[in-house]
Amino acid sequence: MQKELTLDTVETLVPSIVFAEGGVEDVVSRLEAYVRALPLDATTEKGRKHIKSVAYDVARSKTALDNMGKEVQESAKAIVDRVNADRRVVKNRLDTLRDEVKAPVVEFEQREAARVEGHQIAIRDIEALARFDFAPDEATVSARQSELERIYGRDFEEFKERAKVAFEQSGVSLSAHAEAAKARRVQQEEAERKAALAAEEERERLEAERIAREERIAQEAAERSRVQAEQAAQAECERLEREAQAAIAREQVAAQAMKEAQARAEREKVEAARRAEEEKERAVQAERERVAAEKRQEEAEAKRRAADKAHKSAVNNEALLALVEAGASESVGKAIVTAIVLGKVPHVSIHY
Repeated sequence: MQKELTLDTVETLVPSIVFAEGGVEDVVSRLEAYVRALPLDATTEKGRKHIKSVAYDVARSKTALDNMGKEVQESAKAIVDRVNADRRVVKNRLDTLRDEVKAPVVEFEQREAARVEGHQIAIRDIEALARFDFAPDEATVSARQSELERIYGRDFEEFKERAKVAFEQSGVSLSAHAEAAKARRVQQEEAERKAALAAEEERERLEAERIAREERIAQEAAERSRVQAEQAAQAECERLEREAQAAIAREQVAAQAMKEAQARAEREKVEAARRAEEEKERAVQAERERVAAEKRQEEAEAKRRAADKAHKSAVNNEALLALVEAGASESVGKAIVTAIVLGKVPHVSIHY
């Protein structure tokens, strides 16, 4: 870093040295000491211009140092990005290498787990063959015994003793189920034989009762036919009389219904006209209220805009007054305020 540091030599500094540890503090402290040691006199026109020039050079020095900081930051970011990319390469490739090295063990463990699980499932299947949720018949038990014999030829390796116990227990249980199924079948066949004999005896008894009942029914039917014929003739006469009376009553009811329908239609017409008029009045009132609301909103918005304009004008006038007091002419001050309001002066704004 240069031995002597002034506002004119800031731009010659090396960014990496300025932003090294303690560098910024050293530069800023030396600039503060240099500027504060300058002879500044605000009582003369020349002195005031000199002060403004020094302030401008301080601002330029700030911008130069800030730009140096950005350069150092961008350089450091590039280094960080490269290191992060290298770290991703290290992680991905070494993870792949780890999985590649470990793959034979993983494959062996998976095969071993599948082998053990296969033996355990087969033993559970052997045990399940002897379990029933119902009373099985002989065919079902025989099928289970055949399945047990088929599994018997399997090599259970280290599970051989456990499989042997399961085979023995299931075999004994299936034999017991087979004997019980046979006993149930014999018992069922005997019950069916007895039921068949009883059913035949009951059929013969019912047949005799049926013949006697049919003879009685035939006699009763002949008598009912005679009585029904007489009753039917009487009923037909009565029916014709009722229909004639009903026809007269229906005509009377139809005439009364017609009168009532006409009266109801007239009432509904009057009611519909009344509802239409009410709807029209409500629509007119709603439109009046909407127009009044819009007018109130427009008046409020106009008042707000006027107040905002007055507030901004007052703020702008205060800023202009400050510029004039700082030495600017009124025309120049107005131009500066206008430029700030229009956003044409970087890093400067007016807070309303």
